[in-house]
Amino acid sequence: MPPFFSAGIRFTFASLLLFLYSKKLKLPFPTDLKSHKFFLLFSFSIFTISYGLVYWGEQYINSGLTSVLFSVMPFYTALLAIKMLPSEHITKRKMTGILAGISGAVIIFNDQLHFDHSFSLLGMIAVLLSPFFSSYGTLTAKKASQTYHPVILNIMPMFYAGIIFLITSFITENPQSIQLTRMGAFSIFYLAVVGTATAFVVYFWMLKNTSAILMSSITFITPPLALIWGWIFLGEQVTWWLVLGMIVVFTGIYFVRDPKPRVAVSTISKI
Repeated sequence: MPPFFSAGIRFTFASLLLFLYSKKLKLPFPTDLKSHKFFLLFSFSIFTISYGLVYWGEQYINSGLTSVLFSVMPFYTALLAIKMLPSEHITKRKMTGILAGISGAVIIFNDQLHFDHSFSLLGMIAVLLSPFFSSYGTLTAKKASQTYHPVILNIMPMFYAGIIFLITSFITENPQSIQLTRMGAFSIFYLAVVGTATAFVVYFWMLKNTSAILMSSITFITPPLALIWGWIFLGEQVTWWLVLGMIVVFTGIYFVRDPKPRVAVSTISKI
């Protein structure tokens, strides 16, 4: 599946699902121009540019290297927060946690940090730039979450991203290369429903109630979980490097978290 076409279907489908869900919840849908200008600009940072770079870059580098490069997102978030969100205090404790999380990702994928494609360097640069835009989008969402319900905050940005990806695909990709297999269709469906619609609603809700730097540290959790799923479903080997890396990763998250969590479990039903 061409990368931009895949992303376009994923985000368009996810936005339609969330639109139907918003109708069920009877959420007020903003129709003013100011809101939609914000949704469009927000879409570029959190979805369009960020995911576009990852989808393009992963054609030329392996998933392990991608995970390690993307794990710098909390570092970008901490730097941008100094200007965008002064209330996000950047402490030595949090920076220690960020460095530990990145180190854990490197330990986990130590045997995959290589490339052998002529475009690999460009792929690495693309994936390394991606979390910068994700970080900017995360901090923007942190502020916007005080105004918009997490479902509403996702619908139009995802829809705009999907349309932009499909237009980009029409211009740059060969339609004859599209081969929608059963597994390909399942992958897009899973990514749209679970990895996009569900995940980002929960993400934005949590972002409203906790630290943006802590939320960006989810990039540390992805590498060990990916290998655990590989062990369960694909019979891949669990090595001592994975165990050590997981210990370092979760130690990093422990340091990044707020000492006094502000999320009340009883408010989960508000989603």
